Parts: sequence; structure tokens; C-alpha cells
Amino acid sequence: MPSSVLASLDHVMRSRDPSVEQRRAKRDLVDLVSHVTVRGRTQGVRIINISPLGLMCRSDDRLLTGERITVWLPVVKDYPAEIRWAEDGRVGMEFLTPVNPRLYDAMMALIPPRQTIW
Repeated sequence: MPSSVLASLDHVMRSRDPSVEQRRAKRDLVDLVSHVTVRGRTQGVRIINISPLGLMCRSDDRLLTGERITVWLPVVKDYPAEIRWAEDGRVGMEFLTPVNPRLYDAMMALIPPRQTIW
């Protein structure tokens, strides 16, 4: 196979390699019961990991990709976000604006870290 083909497939190989970290920000593992407000309703969620750019949570209620929501977080309170993906009760959301680093540190000081990975 020509090397140019292999070079152009390099990004595919990296995307399938679990040792390659492709996230824009390091995630902090947490176990935080919280809530989101969407479509005028409040529903419970359990936040699994978080970064200044977004979070992943579990929810028994249906959240739809592309929906704008607010998520309650210590210190920053109701913070606006957009659902980026939803699959099997897990939901990834991106904050509309990154959490300020000082506020993020203050928030994380109040959230106990989770000791194990899902």
C-alpha cells in the first residue's frame, strides 16, 4: 500500500487507539447528583465527569442532541450548556462558555472526586 494512503489513514488509527487522548480538556471524575432544566422542566442527573468545557452525566429522562439546557453546578449555579450527544442513558454536554478557571477550582473544591472509572 502506498505510504500516502497510510499517512492519510493515520487520523483513523489514532481515533481508534484508546491510549490516544483526543479531548480538548482533562476530565475530572466526580459523582455528583444534580439537575438540568430543559423544555421548562427540571430533571435529575448524576454527573460522572466534568471539565471547564463540559460534562458527562447519566439521566433516566430523555435528553436530545442539540437541546439548550441549564445544569446546576456548585458555585456557578444554573450554567447554560448544549447537549452534544446522548446514548444509553449517558449524555455529553458542552458549556456555552467555558467555566472561568478560578470558579472551576472553587467548584471542584466542593465536589468529592470519584475513585473508580465506569
